[in-house]
Amino acid sequence: MTTTAPGLGPPGLVEPAAPATAEAAVEALLGLALPHATTAAGRAAGVVRAALGEFASVQTALTEALVASQDRLLAMKTFTQVNLRDVAGREAVARLLGRALTLTGAATVLLLEEDSVATAVGEVADLDGLADLARAAIRAAPDRVLRTVAGDSAIIGSLDVDTSSAWHLAYFRPAGRRFATSDLPLVESIGAALGIVLAFIELHRRELARAAVAREHEVASALAQSAISAVPPVSARVDIFARTAPASLTGGDFYVFERTGGSIWFAVGDVAGKGLPAAIFMTRAVAACRVAFLAHRDEAVTAAFTRVQDELFDHLEDAGLFLTLVLGVVREDCGTVSLVNAGHSPVLLVKDGTPQVVRASVPPMGIVRRTPVPTTATLSGDDCLVVGTDGLVEQEDPADTMFGYERFGQLCHRHHTRPAPEIGEDIFAEVTRFAAGRPASDDSTLVVLKRLAAAA
Repeated sequence: MTTTAPGLGPPGLVEPAAPATAEAAVEALLGLALPHATTAAGRAAGVVRAALGEFASVQTALTEALVASQDRLLAMKTFTQVNLRDVAGREAVARLLGRALTLTGAATVLLLEEDSVATAVGEVADLDGLADLARAAIRAAPDRVLRTVAGDSAIIGSLDVDTSSAWHLAYFRPAGRRFATSDLPLVESIGAALGIVLAFIELHRRELARAAVAREHEVASALAQSAISAVPPVSARVDIFARTAPASLTGGDFYVFERTGGSIWFAVGDVAGKGLPAAIFMTRAVAACRVAFLAHRDEAVTAAFTRVQDELFDHLEDAGLFLTLVLGVVREDCGTVSLVNAGHSPVLLVKDGTPQVVRASVPPMGIVRRTPVPTTATLSGDDCLVVGTDGLVEQEDPADTMFGYERFGQLCHRHHTRPAPEIGEDIFAEVTRFAAGRPASDDSTLVVLKRLAAAA
């Protein structure tokens, strides 16, 4: 009596051995006892065997593709984890291209900036030839993002980077290993990642350039401010206050003094505009005024003004700038003031306690040439001459209200009996209080001239 192990089949039956292969299972199922080629069942078995063989081949290919896909995913992960701490350097680009070489299975990867090879990784024995091939593909299809050439064994892509240069990335596989449609998403992803790095490099370069320009402006500002007299001349008969406060790193306001014999020459000016151009013209104007003061020390104020106008007019016109200027001279022995006002304000003469506006007699320099017309007055007692720039009267408070000419005139009237330094300090302090923390939008300059009583 034959038995089976519990749970393997009914008692008394012997289970046949399991077929060793799928083909054997098919033959056992069909009960083939005759040669395959002589029966319809044999032909069917042959078809089934062929289908199973193809299935096994597909299964093997899918397994290999899955392994390759997993390898690619791991490589992409390492690609995204490249340390970009030094992204401002080309070392990061070289590292990314090295990973791209592995990811794409390429033999050579080139990064082209315009028509030059910026970086190359992999086999570079025929670098010039590969670069020429990439350039030819770009010229042939300049509007395409991706171009496949050389029997589909090379891909040349254009990167979308906001820089002054055009960037292209070229991949070259060995002959016979074509790029397929499935490679395009990978190539596009690498291009996007590399584009970000190149954009950071460009941003870093611009920041360095901006810092260099800022440093140059800082030096220019220091040089420009050094051209202004540090302190006004000391006189036993004329009390003087002078201060300028640039609103930015470099400003266009200035004052300049020169004492010649028994006279004190002065000028207060404002070059239209801000920044480095205004500062450059400001230093030129200061130099022109000093030369005019010394060359015409014994002449009328109109001669000195004409000398400055002749020196600066053409330069201002060519640059599209203009200069408002008050140029004058005070005679120490008698207190007589003669000045020419070229489109400048505010200019106030507080005479006998009453503020009087000294209006412009000629346009600002650089607009039109005019023969200067002087204004003359005599300072005595508590009289004073106050020459400011528009940064004072145009200072705004947090509610966008300007300080204005009326407040400025009232301030001069209220403090005109005090010494010139105190008048100047009070005006600056009052304007600062009015601003209530609102930053100045323009430079502020102030000069105050007042006659001192004769020593006993």
